[in-house]
Amino acid sequence: MVFNRTKLNDRKGERGSVTIMTAVFALLLLLMVGLTIDVSRIYMVRAELQRAADAAALTAARELNGGTSGIDDAVTQATNVIANDQGLRAKTAVAITSVEFAANLNDNPYLSATAAKTVASTIKFVKVTTASSTTSILFASSALGVSQTESKQAVAGMSVELAGICDFYPAAVGLNNPTPTPGTLMTLKFAQGSGNSAVINDMDYIVLDVPCITGNGDTETARLAAGEPCSCNTLGGSIHMTPSSNFGNGGSAAGDGMNTRFGLYANGYGSSLVPSSYPSDTNVNETITYTQYSNANPTDGNGRRIVIAPIIAPGTYPADTDGRILAWGKFFLKTQMYVTNGNCANNPPCGYMTVEYVGKADVGATGPISCGSGLTTAVLYK
Repeated sequence: MVFNRTKLNDRKGERGSVTIMTAVFALLLLLMVGLTIDVSRIYMVRAELQRAADAAALTAARELNGGTSGIDDAVTQATNVIANDQGLRAKTAVAITSVEFAANLNDNPYLSATAAKTVASTIKFVKVTTASSTTSILFASSALGVSQTESKQAVAGMSVELAGICDFYPAAVGLNNPTPTPGTLMTLKFAQGSGNSAVINDMDYIVLDVPCITGNGDTETARLAAGEPCSCNTLGGSIHMTPSSNFGNGGSAAGDGMNTRFGLYANGYGSSLVPSSYPSDTNVNETITYTQYSNANPTDGNGRRIVIAPIIAPGTYPADTDGRILAWGKFFLKTQMYVTNGNCANNPPCGYMTVEYVGKADVGATGPISCGSGLTTAVLYK
């Protein structure tokens, strides 16, 4: 066999070029990995900044109330939501540099807090800007520069008017503070109208007059307390007081109606208190908290122990004339109501309702929606 010595020598000369190409490809791979790491770090910081801006803007928007106090509270809460978020502070040391306000979404420029207070009744939007955050480039400085610096903004405001609340619990609750702290425990006492007037004290409740029920005797009171679904109203709307049965046993009738939620169905009342009309909640465990009720396993109930009721100011109201709804409250029924035969008024706590205040009801109860409410909720716009 004859070897071609010239070709063999040529192949020996190629060995060095392979080594060079391998080194070049390894360097390129290293640079690509480094670029990927740097870009990932930039996007992580960017996402944290945006999350901080979104959270601060939403929190601030919830404080807007048409007054100067809402402007101050918005600034405070926008800062606090970042200060209290351990994740944000640990990862990117996020800070808020400005909280600005506007009456319209596309206003330019937005107003400072001081300027916004002069037109507080018109303010509906909040813009939050984060402090700039710098990310050092570790591997790809030739492509990305030695660092990347940026900040983020978010605009939040109150949504368009939500529909009115229908099928609410047809009893008004008198509270000195119409927006208590969620988790507050209350004992609400049955208030009795005289036919000419109704005196509502702090933490009293009074059964309301509704269009689907005629009369205000024991049966009507029991049915209303059981949750007769025929009421629609709005924030700031008027409600009508009713004498609510009679002074002796109105509390008993209200208690018997309310207790249908715990699976207790009293005799009388024209045989109207029946499961088919007023079903029991599927969770009747007493004394539990609202959180325990919500987290219960295997079921948290069907919501019958959560009632949405209008909140009014304590005072003396002429019977069957207007009282104004200051807020919609969501209340969790802690226990069955104690009732007694005979004169309930002389046997406290007959007719008393033990509840936990859950919070403002910014969305309606179930049922057909047929009215505007003035109720709004904070949403992100951009």
